[in-house]
Amino acid sequence: MLNLQKTNYAEAAEAGYEFELKKPGSGEGTGAFIKVRGDQSKIVRAWSRRKATEFQMKTLKGKDKDKPMSMDEVEDFGVEQAINRIISWRGISDDGVNEIPFTVENAERLLKDHPWILEQVVEEAKELLNFLPE
Repeated sequence: MLNLQKTNYAEAAEAGYEFELKKPGSGEGTGAFIKVRGDQSKIVRAWSRRKATEFQMKTLKGKDKDKPMSMDEVEDFGVEQAINRIISWRGISDDGVNEIPFTVENAERLLKDHPWILEQVVEEAKELLNFLPE
């Protein structure tokens, strides 16, 4: 019998999963860690619904109806999507000494300047097995 209390992936996704950033190419650990919400969390699903509604309203109003998203808009959407999933981080520094505190502004700068980090955040957040209920 399926026990839904013990298989609540949305709740586990909300609690988050911490992963170590890996260097592109080598896969070597960096010593920096990011804690993310899973795609099935309530916060992420609410954000996705809100974004879908905004897009539909823009389309229905005919505003920019036939105009595709610019590359800047696509990048901004991806950054916002990743920021919505990040709960915290540790071990990230610009100078190897002073840790960068997690704020939305710092996350936006970091993800725009280092797209490989953005990719890892999105990949780890969508991996259901990272959020197995206890």
